[in-house]
Amino acid sequence: MIIEINSSNLKLTKATVKAIEKKAMKLSRFSEKISKVDIFLSEENSPVKENKSCKIRLDIFGDTLFAQKTTASIETAVTSVIRVLKMMLKEKTGQRNVPSDEITSTVNI
Repeated sequence: MIIEINSSNLKLTKATVKAIEKKAMKLSRFSEKISKVDIFLSEENSPVKENKSCKIRLDIFGDTLFAQKTTASIETAVTSVIRVLKMMLKEKTGQRNVPSDEITSTVNI
């Protein structure tokens, strides 16, 4: 899994980057098919305190998931977005499971 962190107008410390990478790695527990995680961090020019934005795009073989959140701190925004993506991954993997009572057959004539 490749993790790319893009911060347009924010200066991130090494500790913050490591914490974000650690949180993103936890997504692989929910699907081994994640090929890439793109994390976009920015600070919006706004008089409101909640101006730190996190957008995450997951590339899964054959699909893409996206979530975003704007809060007062980058750490809170990342945590919130990862929580949403975990729920989306759980739903997606639950939908892909074939029910055990489904019957399939092939007839050759």
